[in-house]
Amino acid sequence: MMIRGVIALFLVIVSGMSASAQDAKKAADDFATKWVTAYNAGDASALAGLFTADGVFNAPSGAVLKGREAIAKALGGRIKAGWTKEIVTTTDAGAAGNAVWAAGDYSLVGSGEVEGKQSGGHFGWVLVRDGDAWRIAMLTANAAPPK
Repeated sequence: MMIRGVIALFLVIVSGMSASAQDAKKAADDFATKWVTAYNAGDASALAGLFTADGVFNAPSGAVLKGREAIAKALGGRIKAGWTKEIVTTTDAGAAGNAVWAAGDYSLVGSGEVEGKQSGGHFGWVLVRDGDAWRIAMLTANAAPPK
């Protein structure tokens, strides 16, 4: 009898853990869709609005941007420079307390003066709850070396 109880408890704990991981992956994938939609619309203000008020973006250039205004300016500059389409793929995600972390790959596709060029790399972000919405507390991205 006791062994059955222990096994049942173990199964409840394991199923709860996998549900949490699944929930984190879904939250990360849904958030990535919001990001891509705003980016591909060229809406730097909407992108900055996906960050917490004091959010941090460690940009591929090495710049550390703090706050929505600085983030909007930097992303707006990147879009204006012709990097007008972004593709984001979440490869891993998990829950950490009240936060969700995610990691993955991104690629940028150029238009205008950079037509036909591509750039990209890896990213990691930490999402926190802000009311009913997830927002980025920290986004770190790197640029993949040229091939």
